[in-house]
Order: sequence, then structure tokens, then C-alpha cells
Amino acid sequence: MIKMYFHAKTTAVTKAMKWLANHDAIFTARDIKKQPLTRDEILYMLSLTEEGTDDLISTRSKAYKALPASVQDMGMNELVDLLQKNPGILKNPIVVDRNKLATGFDLETIREFVPAAYRKKELASFFKVLNGGNKLGVSPA
Repeated sequence: MIKMYFHAKTTAVTKAMKWLANHDAIFTARDIKKQPLTRDEILYMLSLTEEGTDDLISTRSKAYKALPASVQDMGMNELVDLLQKNPGILKNPIVVDRNKLATGFDLETIREFVPAAYRKKELASFFKVLNGGNKLGVSPA
């Protein structure tokens, strides 16, 4: 199951929701300002990152710039508490499933969340057009 977390209804959030829905992806969306992330959800997201907090935290956000201390100097418990209380410092949206995480709206990364059946159907359609309607790609005799 795909889960999308957001803290503001931005263009990126709207595009991601629309794109996932148009590509037969089953997902839930949650406003984390109204329903904060749990400790387990934060730890799970961190476990899916390649660059740790850099993959999740928006260092350009006003909320981040207003922080009294650097997240790099925090212990894990302190970091989790900070993210629960200040969701505005997170990138928006955050999309996760069992083994993938993506932030923002980027066509290349969000495609990873499209169901395999849909990707196969899309690929078959592409090859059909590419081959002029001939499924086997063989020129007529």
C-alpha cells in the first residue's frame, strides 16, 4: 500500500495525488499537521532514505531556518520529537510503500510506485504504437 504524507496542499501534492490516481495506484493521503507522524513512521521513513535526514528535511523551508539547533547535532529521539512537532520542516509530499521513498513530485521517481500490471499495459501500448499496430514487430509480407 502506498502512503502519501503532506503538511501543506501544494502544487506538488496535488500533482502527485492526481498522477497516482490516473495510473491505477492505490494510495492513502494524510495531512501530517492534522494527524502527526508516529515515531515508527518516522523511523521507517529514515530507514528507506539513502542520505538520512537530507532526503526528508527541507533545509530551504522557513520552519527549518527558524530551528534553534541543527538537526545534525540531535540524537535520534530528539530528531523524532522534532519531526513530530514540526512537520513543516519535512519535504512535501513524502510518498512511501514497503521498500521505496520519494519526496516532492518528480515523474522519474513517482513512476516507481505505479503497479506492475499498469506498467506492463503501458509498455505493451507503447510497443504497439511503435510497431504500427503489429504486436510482434514483424513487417507484413
